[in-house]
Amino acid sequence: MINSSSIIIQVQILKWIRVSFYFTFILFLVFAVFTLPLSAATRGIKRIEIKTVSGETVGLYEESHALVIGVSDYTAGWPKLPGVKDDIVSVRKVLEEQGFGVEVVENPKNRIELEQAFNSFIQTHGRKPNNRLLFYFAGHGHTIKNYGEEMGYIVPASSPNPNRDLDGFLDSAMDMQMIEVYAKRIRSKHALFVFDSCFSGSLFALSRAIPQNISYKTARPVRQFITSGTADETVPDQSIFRRQFISALQGEGDTDKDGYVTALELGEFLQKTVVNYSKNAQHPQYGKIRNPNLDKGDFVFVLPKAALDLGSTSKTAVSVAVVAA
Repeated sequence: MINSSSIIIQVQILKWIRVSFYFTFILFLVFAVFTLPLSAATRGIKRIEIKTVSGETVGLYEESHALVIGVSDYTAGWPKLPGVKDDIVSVRKVLEEQGFGVEVVENPKNRIELEQAFNSFIQTHGRKPNNRLLFYFAGHGHTIKNYGEEMGYIVPASSPNPNRDLDGFLDSAMDMQMIEVYAKRIRSKHALFVFDSCFSGSLFALSRAIPQNISYKTARPVRQFITSGTADETVPDQSIFRRQFISALQGEGDTDKDGYVTALELGEFLQKTVVNYSKNAQHPQYGKIRNPNLDKGDFVFVLPKAALDLGSTSKTAVSVAVVAA
């Protein structure tokens, strides 16, 4: 026969086990809540120094951040672009290998959602002078001519085809003048805007790679732009541009073999290879903003194994150090 005191003890033990379980579960949740944001926040907190052989630091990026926007599921008269989903995954991977913290936005519906993405990203990452920012958009682009002027647009998911609803298109797409506003709003020294879209490049002055000392390129501020084609061309769903963009950052874009890929080298590489592989159907454009205060520098990518590959005969060496947030 079980006495009452034994029953009481068993009940207390069960209560203790239950309380211990809940306490452990709560601790697990608290740990998850606080560690996951920390992990996300420390992405891109990679200090990149560019040094001469003598040890002099000639360039520095405190943090590297990228905003990658992909539109594949068009709903209002534009052809869908299912290949963009793979593009975003691949671009994210290569940028993370480059030390970027990457934020991805998929299928923004309209200009408001695009603006929210740009504003949030710039407010969070674009106010530190020594950051480098990269913007990558994959989706449809369009050019509208008005009184002899051309204006390029990036097209969100629910924007109507302008051939059917011009007013609706103008109300919902984002024009390049707004991109210029964002470019000037950034306080970080270097920003690169890459558009796997075809539209007019009237926003920027077309460039040709001009040899400059790497210290000159890293010291001056710059806003640079690359598009995958011109106004009268069409973006293929299976993106040649994306494949060549990745190849460039993996080393093929280092045309002068100094361990770096600058944005000008990247633009030149993409122009040559995309024209070739598209059989002259696609002509990338690249250049700098039409602003004398923001067109002197050059965005710089450091090749992952540059420090090992350059050797003692190179004029420059690369130092990459991770710093705590």
